[in-house]
Amino acid sequence: MWRSMALWLWVMLVAPVQSAPLPTRVADALVHVIAHEAGHAVIREFDIPILGPEEGIAEDFATVFVYLTLPDQAQDIIEARAAQHRADGAVPGPFSEYRPDSQLAGRGLCLLYGFDPDRFGVLADRHDMDEDVRADCADSAPEVLRSWRRTLAPLWIDPDARVTELGLRVDPDLRALAEQNQDLIETVYGMLSRIDWHSRITLNLAQCDGTAGWSRNGREIRLCSAYVERMVGQLAPQ
Repeated sequence: MWRSMALWLWVMLVAPVQSAPLPTRVADALVHVIAHEAGHAVIREFDIPILGPEEGIAEDFATVFVYLTLPDQAQDIIEARAAQHRADGAVPGPFSEYRPDSQLAGRGLCLLYGFDPDRFGVLADRHDMDEDVRADCADSAPEVLRSWRRTLAPLWIDPDARVTELGLRVDPDLRALAEQNQDLIETVYGMLSRIDWHSRITLNLAQCDGTAGWSRNGREIRLCSAYVERMVGQLAPQ
């Protein structure tokens, strides 16, 4: 409770009341984006072996991390991110470590369904997963979940411990946006607080033209305003 109150007071002190809350699906998709960048941070900060394309590993981590830390919101978050991937529709070149966006969308849905087929059967119905797909997802997803659960086991922070290695930075031009989306900030701050970081990690809401990324030198997860605006255009009700 004190964590949420402290963060709320910090934003209220620096942010005038204006702007507007982000649409729910945009906020949900952004949770997965930040979880993806947290995956890069975990891999690099704790020297996790990179046994494949790092982008794919971080994307799977994001889905696992959301499922483990935000179980009641996981379906909405994964479906929103899948919708955003489909809206982007990028098709990387043959030498890229990135998957096509259509595959990223399907991968997240497949993993979440496979984590708990009984619970997420409606999700499979809604996204037209046939029986073969469901069987494949139910077979492979638990292995991914178990692997990350074992990897993360020594990295979880005690729920009662005081969080000292996680910070928040907001560009002055985005302070109103931060204040109006306090629920989103508290959600991602709480999610990131589950890891016992050995050095200070900062979530940076920046006025910039890029997307999102992890900077090891700066030890920050940066989310660019342009990416948020793009998602609003892709996911907001028309």
